[in-house]
Amino acid sequence: MSLSPLIALLFPHLSDLHVTNITRTGTTLQIHAATQQPTAVCPCCGSASTRVHSRYRRHLLDTPISGQQALIQLQVRRYFCDNPECDRQTFAEQVPGPTSPYSRSTPLLRRTREIIALALVW
Repeated sequence: MSLSPLIALLFPHLSDLHVTNITRTGTTLQIHAATQQPTAVCPCCGSASTRVHSRYRRHLLDTPISGQQALIQLQVRRYFCDNPECDRQTFAEQVPGPTSPYSRSTPLLRRTREIIALALVW
């Protein structure tokens, strides 16, 4: 039985990712995932690139699941920008939905925190 439909149902904001494993350590669910797109677009010049420079893991906090902290361990790639007129030599791919530049939490968690903060102010 494939877990892909179940993962897509439970984690719709992760639909652009390939979830490889979900483990539980104490009260934390660790969701191991990787990107699926073969190319990435340079944020500086907009040119597409397929040449991978390196890979690294991003750790993103997500909304709690059944009272447990959710941590997405996302493997992302750093690409070479092949445009000779671009100031950037390398850039990291961004996945629309769960990531934003320099962020350590998902937009879903940030939005949830904003709603809670606004409710406490009123």
